[in-house]
Amino acid sequence: MFPTLFQFGSLRIATYGLFVAAGYLAGIQYLASKRERMGLGEDSFWRLIYWLFLGAVLGGKLLYWAVEWRSIIDGTLRPLADFRYGFVFYGGLLGASAVGFWVARSLKKSCVLIADYLSVAVPLGQGIGRLGCFAAGCCSGLPSNMPWAVRFTHEDSLVPQMFLGVPLHPVQLYEAAGDFLIAGLLTQAVSRVEGGRLKKGSAALAYVALYAFLRFCVEFFRGDDRGAAWGLSVSQWIALACLASAGIIFLRSREARP
Repeated sequence: MFPTLFQFGSLRIATYGLFVAAGYLAGIQYLASKRERMGLGEDSFWRLIYWLFLGAVLGGKLLYWAVEWRSIIDGTLRPLADFRYGFVFYGGLLGASAVGFWVARSLKKSCVLIADYLSVAVPLGQGIGRLGCFAAGCCSGLPSNMPWAVRFTHEDSLVPQMFLGVPLHPVQLYEAAGDFLIAGLLTQAVSRVEGGRLKKGSAALAYVALYAFLRFCVEFFRGDDRGAAWGLSVSQWIALACLASAGIIFLRSREARP
């Protein structure tokens, strides 16, 4: 693909970084358009955004280090020197969720309502970011004989060396398409929350379940090593836990109805 978008002498503009930045900006733009509905002032809004970003970066990095602990021990992965490489999305999601809950409580705002709006912003931004993954060759898929399989041949591609030039599942595009679909569906769910036709937190709960299902399925086609136990990756185990949690919360909410 095109891991480098532009290069002027020693200045290199990475396609991946550009798409990730575009994803963050798209998510922030959506949230900014809903700022008043979340009951946030200008200062409170940006305080939330900054903390969410910090929580996402640290959470994603910590889980990546936990998954790649063997590489840290043998010296092939240098945590600080290679800080900009390697993040696990679920770690970022959990980190941002924990920090977001703390900030919302400190601002005395509805955590579940803010989570509803984040349920649209997150998959929107992630879908754009996955296009960057596709351009860079990271998060690559397994070999495939499907007619839509893709070959990564660029020498700067992040695809594992053994997969260079081999037809692969474009898993980055699978997940991007799923993320955009989730964002579209939950935009409608958020509108119903705003209109009082759905309870606050409904869109956020739906996001947890929908993304968990998407991630669980997509992981079967990924070819990059993310650690595994009993045939499932770390992200798949987290996805199963999220699905179970969402199911329990949904059932309890139905039982609590008068």
